Amino acid sequence: MKILQVVGYKNTGKTTLITDLVHLIKANDKTVAVIKNHHLEEKVDDSTDTGKFFEAGSDYTILTTPGHVMLLENRQVTLTRLLERFQNEAVDFVLVEGFKQENYSKILLTFSFDDGETDINQIGLKNVLNYFDMRYDNKRALEWFKEWGNL
Repeated sequence: MKILQVVGYKNTGKTTLITDLVHLIKANDKTVAVIKNHHLEEKVDDSTDTGKFFEAGSDYTILTTPGHVMLLENRQVTLTRLLERFQNEAVDFVLVEGFKQENYSKILLTFSFDDGETDINQIGLKNVLNYFDMRYDNKRALEWFKEWGNL
């Protein structure tokens, strides 16, 4: 299982690149999981049955549909714990958006339409394999990933 973190400031193209990487991985008949870390507390819609169970304090709430499963946990979970879930699932790639202070292999997206520090030497991240400015580097980022991921 290859793990790659995609980190960068808001509006640097993280979601767009991860979406492109998912398409690339699936086009090569590989499996992929995506984990997104959000810095804000997201509220579960408590007007749904699932939301009512969760808001009532259920430690775990699982929603199944004919084609999907959604798991809600009423606690904080570490990235390591989340990754452990995929160990027995034969997942080829895990793409992680965020968790920038973790020490997994990562790429840094450096351009932001907002103010932000973009000097890689001043950010203090560990294990940065490469960095890209997605205004110009989308193709280069995909080519780099193909080589890194042996696709």
